[in-house]
Amino acid sequence: MYFVPKASKQTIIVKDTKMVKNQLKIAIVLNTTWNIYNFRLGLIKQLIKEGHQVFAVAPTDDYVEEVEATGCKHIALKHLSRKGVNPLKDLRLCFELYQLYSKQQFDYILHYTIKPNIYGTIAAGFSGRKSMATVTGLGYSFMKEGFVHKIVKKLYAFAFRYSDKVAFQNRDDLALFTQLNLSTVSKSILIKGSGVNTSFFSPMPKNRNEQGPVFLFVGRLLYDKGVRELFEAAKILKQSVAIAQVWVVGAIDKGNPSAITDKLVQEYVQKDIINYMGQSDDVRSIMSNADVVVLPSYREGLPRVMLESLSMAKPVITTDAPGCKETVIHQHNGWMVAVADAADLAKAMIAMAKMPKAMLEQMGAAGRTMALKEFDEHVIIDQYLRIIADI
Repeated sequence: MYFVPKASKQTIIVKDTKMVKNQLKIAIVLNTTWNIYNFRLGLIKQLIKEGHQVFAVAPTDDYVEEVEATGCKHIALKHLSRKGVNPLKDLRLCFELYQLYSKQQFDYILHYTIKPNIYGTIAAGFSGRKSMATVTGLGYSFMKEGFVHKIVKKLYAFAFRYSDKVAFQNRDDLALFTQLNLSTVSKSILIKGSGVNTSFFSPMPKNRNEQGPVFLFVGRLLYDKGVRELFEAAKILKQSVAIAQVWVVGAIDKGNPSAITDKLVQEYVQKDIINYMGQSDDVRSIMSNADVVVLPSYREGLPRVMLESLSMAKPVITTDAPGCKETVIHQHNGWMVAVADAADLAKAMIAMAKMPKAMLEQMGAAGRTMALKEFDEHVIIDQYLRIIADI
């Protein structure tokens, strides 16, 4: 936890393709600049290295300077509210993006996260710009049945008429969107996540006293991340393996309808069932001291924390849920458990707490091999480069 002068047209060779292309003006649009910094910085750097002009389009936050340090120009969005479903605000966002795309005349626009995917894709279509949407997760509004769920589906179906490509991070989401006719089979593709820097997230020695197994959860404290089940499983774990520890890292996402309350967190902290460490910009150093990483989520796009864990050779426990199950082979690099099942999660945690150190290390090594083969960011970035090369 980055304005480049307007490029003159020149011929460059796109990496790993045989096609010769001109410099392009490319926009990357997300709901926060923090998101761009954490998940798309490698892509930005490679696009700039290939000779393209790159623009990061997102609301202003503390990560603008880091993003612009790459040579990428940041363009601030004023009307993107990450939370809430106010139709007036969303229409203002769509019009803001339409004006921006019409003025800047981008050659290609990459949209990520829900509102850019919907309103950015519509704006790109109306302004005659080529674009691609990447579905990084379905979000609370899509997963929760009701009026808003129906509206979101209609918006996706309308928006994706204008996209040139729609990328999904797991096969379940791809299948769901095509079955619901929200995206066509011809434009839907699979790209496994944002990738992980396997050199940065590499195995590191522990820097703590060995006083029992440490299970680590990293993520926003939401019900649909399985946090309630995690807390209940931690209670059962402590009863069976008293010296076991459960570390919880992440923000209490106030305002999110799926957010765990601070009161519930403190209740489990006071009972010494979990160790809540708050939000951190240095997850790697915390993860290096954990023995097992746990993500009992109900559904994901492709969870970044799992990719980082695998890359650092950490055994994992996650659910048999879309997005999560792509990161684990049961009892090979970790343990797969049922969704929303605290007892099954506790069973896995107890089993791994009692597992010999050598077996845990073997699981971790298998996860590292998976990360290098399937999830290295260079593998993911190359897929985007090939799509952009087709312009």
